[in-house]
Amino acid sequence: MKLRLESFGELRLIDLAGQPVAFPEKGLLAICYLLDRYLQNRAGSEYPRSALARFLWDSHDNPDIMANLRKTISRIQARQTELGTELLIFTATGVRIKPDAFVCDLFELAKPDGGGALENLRRLVAVLRQDFLAVLADQSVSTRQWIAGQRDRHMAILVDALKTALPTARSREDISLIKEAALRIFRDAPDDENIRRILLEAYESEGQLENARRLFEASRHGLESALDIGLDVQALREVRKVFAGSQSPPSVMEPLSDGGSRVARPLPRLVLLPPGGMDAAGALPMLCGPLIEDVTIGLCALNTVSVVAPHTAARIACHADKAELILRHSISYVLDTRLTDHALFVQLIHASGDEVIWAERFSLEKYDLISHRRDIARRIARELAGQVHRHETMRHSFEGNSAAYHSYLLGLRDVKRLSLPDIRRSRKAFREALQHSAHFAPALSGLSRTFVVEWLLTARGDRELLGLAEDYANRAIVADPSLAAGFRELGVAKLYLGDIDESLLALKLAEELSPHYADGIASYADTLVHASRPADALIKIDRAISLNPLSPTDYLWTAAGANFALGHYTEALEQISAMDDRTPADRLSAACWAMLGDMKNARLYMRKVRAIYPDFDVDKWLSVVPFKEQWQKEQYREALRRAGF
Repeated sequence: MKLRLESFGELRLIDLAGQPVAFPEKGLLAICYLLDRYLQNRAGSEYPRSALARFLWDSHDNPDIMANLRKTISRIQARQTELGTELLIFTATGVRIKPDAFVCDLFELAKPDGGGALENLRRLVAVLRQDFLAVLADQSVSTRQWIAGQRDRHMAILVDALKTALPTARSREDISLIKEAALRIFRDAPDDENIRRILLEAYESEGQLENARRLFEASRHGLESALDIGLDVQALREVRKVFAGSQSPPSVMEPLSDGGSRVARPLPRLVLLPPGGMDAAGALPMLCGPLIEDVTIGLCALNTVSVVAPHTAARIACHADKAELILRHSISYVLDTRLTDHALFVQLIHASGDEVIWAERFSLEKYDLISHRRDIARRIARELAGQVHRHETMRHSFEGNSAAYHSYLLGLRDVKRLSLPDIRRSRKAFREALQHSAHFAPALSGLSRTFVVEWLLTARGDRELLGLAEDYANRAIVADPSLAAGFRELGVAKLYLGDIDESLLALKLAEELSPHYADGIASYADTLVHASRPADALIKIDRAISLNPLSPTDYLWTAAGANFALGHYTEALEQISAMDDRTPADRLSAACWAMLGDMKNARLYMRKVRAIYPDFDVDKWLSVVPFKEQWQKEQYREALRRAGF
């Protein structure tokens, strides 16, 4: 008997006659969880019993989770024997599903788009009318976090399907389908401007603009009541436009349709540090403190970010160990500010990863700071709010699993050190993150990067490494198409696979997704070097360095490569000398010294390369390093030959 599992709305098992079939709820939840793993990455292998127990019952709340699991398994096995079918197979240490033993509405989300964009959208709308697992009697924290993540992913799938189907909608029936899909998304994200526009056009085409007005008015009243707007109303409205999803006030618990509750995500904490030197003479230093306070007040009115009060922010800014205070107060984001000549430089840093995610210089020359202080504050607040929201959207996809996040941060730390032991240690950490969260896009993109860096460091032309890099980059994009890092790593992998045009396209997409993503822009610059456009590459790498002034080694390596291609050998050596670890650039150093005629230094660096890579061969290396134009390859070949390779 082939049963049907329904997971949208009420979780239940249905027989061929359409009648409910009794089955332990924890068993049905386990099937959904394991089926999702199977559909996402074909992870049909055995899943550890201990991991399943932690998912179903949180160990810190219930120390007897393994005993609970054994009782549940006993009930499931007894019921499966009565039904004469196996949905779950248990071994002494693990469990796996039999996906061919039942049908499930989750299969609909994994179907290929064979019937066209509109048919695909119609199928998704039918499945997603109700929330995934809307009614569950008992949930652990892990379960709630997983369900919330699944719902976010389902909405992302629906949004993508709607975007794809929109250009092909022609008939009245098509427009009605578009409207139904947009209304479903609007239910979860009523402040999304794109969805509002789609709904407005759909209602207009049906002659129902008044219905659209009433819908938006009701949504607006809901938002107004959810936000405290007693301060600067106009500034708040401008900032709120870039903060999607401000539907409900922050709370520890969010109600569910069955009367239960779901733990809300903690709000990210943001501190805005005033610029130093504010005791200096002049109007600008005197008014910059109030300017930062204006920005802080504007952001305090939002319910999507928790802002540290200006007094505490000023204390942190003056403290000798800022990092310790930031860690102690669980601060997620730091806006560091510096006052320069008639300009305010601001830099937004994600504290956990010490990652610069946005930087901008606001010229104060065109303003009378006293009369226009609030206008400047609005502009900074609007930009800042958007950047935090975009970064949080990515971060929420994995921070529900603290173990995955911890391993990811370890991998992120080690991947920046360009040595084989560090790269392999980084790879191990990223793989550990994926064991905790198989669809964690940042770890997938990080894993892709480790294979590219190993390919560069070993200089053996091993295409298997590049194939793995491309595969993991594609998996990162599938896991989260809004994440620029996936496109960045795909672009880098495509570069060394010789697909320079595809590399440029992927890196352009990365830059469009995240215009202030310094690492992505640096990789774009590197590809421009290989595309025989070194002058353009220098412009890009200068932009990346301006966003990330204390630049990592690979930025300087790229800048050196661009200068080498332009024949600026002294400038290239200056860039290399600024690297914390110059070993990865020893080949380039040897080439630069050789082209400058300094054979003593050229031979010195040649010997250093030989000591690490005794089998390095110039022709073999240049046969696999992509350069769009032959002159660039010949320039490098001549330089390395002169150096004694």
